[in-house]
Amino acid sequence: MVFPSTNQRLTGGYIMNLEISLEDLLKNGSHFGHNKKRWNPKMEKFIYGEKNGTHILDLRKSLPLIENALKFALECSKNKKKFLFVSTKKQHGEIVENIAKETGNYFVNFRWLGGMITNWNTVKNSINTLNNYENILNSEETVFTKKELSDIEKKKIRLEKTLGGIVEMKSTPDVLFIIDTNREHIAVLEAKKLGIPIIGIVDTNCDPDLIDYPIPANDDGVKSVQFILDSFKKVLSSDTNENTSDDGEKNNE
Repeated sequence: MVFPSTNQRLTGGYIMNLEISLEDLLKNGSHFGHNKKRWNPKMEKFIYGEKNGTHILDLRKSLPLIENALKFALECSKNKKKFLFVSTKKQHGEIVENIAKETGNYFVNFRWLGGMITNWNTVKNSINTLNNYENILNSEETVFTKKELSDIEKKKIRLEKTLGGIVEMKSTPDVLFIIDTNREHIAVLEAKKLGIPIIGIVDTNCDPDLIDYPIPANDDGVKSVQFILDSFKKVLSSDTNENTSDDGEKNNE
């Protein structure tokens, strides 16, 4: 199955001097959906067809939605809004951690705790506990025995897996960026409850209506997710935002 043309690019010209084409998305496997038996009918308008029982996404429709999400992300970044990147899939753990750290944002890549943003005060207490454990273990003087310190170390490691990416987060995030909106359905529901906008990569088994800025694309493949997040990393980097005009084009002054 071949798309009629792979020459299509972002329709709005340059966003941060960033160009994305259908060819780029195809090279990175962003068109591969799930088995057609697992599809969500609400994704029908974004599906090009199927091959060997697997749905193929219509990237010609994905491209303008990527552009829309990038413009929103750029505006948020210029206004110092904070993003929380979410993917608890093992293959994406390092990807979401890297983009969060490199853009000064936050991440969840191990497990989404129920109430992570809707019960923020309780989560803050857990973060304080984690910081307390850290201080105890780093202290040169201690009243704890070796066994007690070992137990504290184990508790710290457990908390770090879940909360390590939000330790510096002072309040609920301004935007959630979710890789698999089906898998992370609790995060989606919590964000909707609080009115927090969501950018989400939605595969053929997802409900795009729940997402404010849906990006129809392969949400499993490492190359697909890496490519899309790399595009957002360029938009969210503070050093580029400072030299960008209100229409998203680079200032050459």
